[in-house]
Amino acid sequence: MEYIGGFFAVNTDALEWEDGSAILGLPEGVEIKAIREGYDEVSERTERFVRFPPGYVEPRHEHDHYHCIYILEGEMHVDGKVLKAGDYIYGGGAGNAHGPYEYPVGVTVFTCGRAKKMNSLHRRAD
Repeated sequence: MEYIGGFFAVNTDALEWEDGSAILGLPEGVEIKAIREGYDEVSERTERFVRFPPGYVEPRHEHDHYHCIYILEGEMHVDGKVLKAGDYIYGGGAGNAHGPYEYPVGVTVFTCGRAKKMNSLHRRAD
C-alpha cells in the first residue's frame, strides 16, 4: 500500500484472503481481503472485498455501521430480489436489522463501512 500521485494505491491481487468469520461475527465460510481501514475527523471506515461461498446464507443481523455493497461477481438474493455484478446496496446503522441474504452461486463484493466508532461485528437479529 502506498500513495502514488497523491492517491492511495494497492494491488489487491497481492492481498491474501483471510477468514472473515471472527472479524465479521458471521458463520464460517466467509472470507475477506482488508484493503484499507482508517479514520478522519468525521468517522472511522473500512474498505474490503468479501467473498461468500455457494450456498452461504448470511443470517438476519444488525450492526452499528452504515455500509455500501457493490457486487463484483456472483449473485446476492435480498428479500426476493436477485442482485448480480454491477448492482449496489446501501444500508445498515444501529437498529436497522437486515437479511437474511442468500448466495446460492456464491458472491464476491466490494464493501465500505462507516461509523463514528467502527465495529465490524454483525449481531444476529432473530
